[in-house]
Amino acid sequence: MKGEISYYKILGVDENASNHELRKAFCKLSIELHPDTTSLEIDDAKSKFQEVLEAYENLNNSNLRKIYDDKLKEKSRGDNNSKVLNNLIIDSNKQNLIGNRRPFSNGELFSLFLLIIIISICLICSIFIASFTGKELDTVPLWLIK
Repeated sequence: MKGEISYYKILGVDENASNHELRKAFCKLSIELHPDTTSLEIDDAKSKFQEVLEAYENLNNSNLRKIYDDKLKEKSRGDNNSKVLNNLIIDSNKQNLIGNRRPFSNGELFSLFLLIIIISICLICSIFIASFTGKELDTVPLWLIK
């Protein structure tokens, strides 16, 4: 919700628009405003394209859209207790951070596990190799000696 322009006005759709209508409007605007395909200046095209992308990302997600609609209703009533910042809502009274965070998937957890195992094995191997070559573990680098 940057400035006074709502996401609905940026995309040019009604507040009751379906996800299909949102996607259709986003596709049309992204073709028109993409920095590679537009005749506008690159900086202007980038900023407009980012606004359109932000609007679509917020309205396409049903949870974020509900939060955004609630904030629009609050703003229309004149109650400005909260600020909207980059898909996150900070309620000034509660100071709670509400976003679209999700837990790690099984694949992501497995990848993190493998990464920890690989780093551990590399550390153990480097200590093992250093002990066989006769080098001490707490050596001073050559560039510090000069």
